[in-house]
Amino acid sequence: MKYLYWVGAVAVVALGVYFSMNFSVGPESLPKINFTQVSVPEEMGQQVFEKLRAEVKAAPILILGVTPNKIEDMELWRGFFEANQEQGSKYDVIIVEPMLPYVELFNGGIYVPMKEDMPRFVDGIQKAREKGLRVAAVVPNIYASQLIENNPVSKVKADYKLDVTSLSVSNFPVTRAQEEVFEPKCIDGGAVDPAGTSSFGCMVRNNARKTYRKKLEPNKYSTMMEQTGPKDYLILLNRN
Repeated sequence: MKYLYWVGAVAVVALGVYFSMNFSVGPESLPKINFTQVSVPEEMGQQVFEKLRAEVKAAPILILGVTPNKIEDMELWRGFFEANQEQGSKYDVIIVEPMLPYVELFNGGIYVPMKEDMPRFVDGIQKAREKGLRVAAVVPNIYASQLIENNPVSKVKADYKLDVTSLSVSNFPVTRAQEEVFEPKCIDGGAVDPAGTSSFGCMVRNNARKTYRKKLEPNKYSTMMEQTGPKDYLILLNRN
């Protein structure tokens, strides 16, 4: 009997290690768009709008995150804006972080830095809302995600009491080896997180692991979307 007990105990530990390595223990999320592959990023932007049509209409202030220097993230949001043309749903004002490349993709965008000039950023949103205008802002994903404590969007919510919805795009690792060098880094086990972005990095990593055995089609984009909070969403996007 003692032998069987130890065999059972070892089996439980082994299963625990297996699931922790392959499915990850960490913040949970709710799938909204399952893993798919698209020809152009704009196609995923259109899918995001269609999937979140009601949530978008109910969100007069939308913060859209991108990976800096990734034109495909900007193209995804261009597709989103092109799809969202309904009265009462489309965004009248688009604020763009001036430090981002490819900002010219958004014609008529207003350039205001979210982090460096937050009072002016918030003032612009408030004045637009007083006129009944809907506002979207395109900023770095680590500014936009509500998973990260004390980042710009958390300060907008806490200090200025703005009710915002966040949708953040991120690239993602496709192998275990890539996890080691991926940024933002996921720091497990309560270790020090000097950048304060580990919660976002872990959410990306944990969901990326669902894709590691997928067959990738050449010249396409792999993508998926998860809900990571009541008004917070994560879109993974890679060029294959």
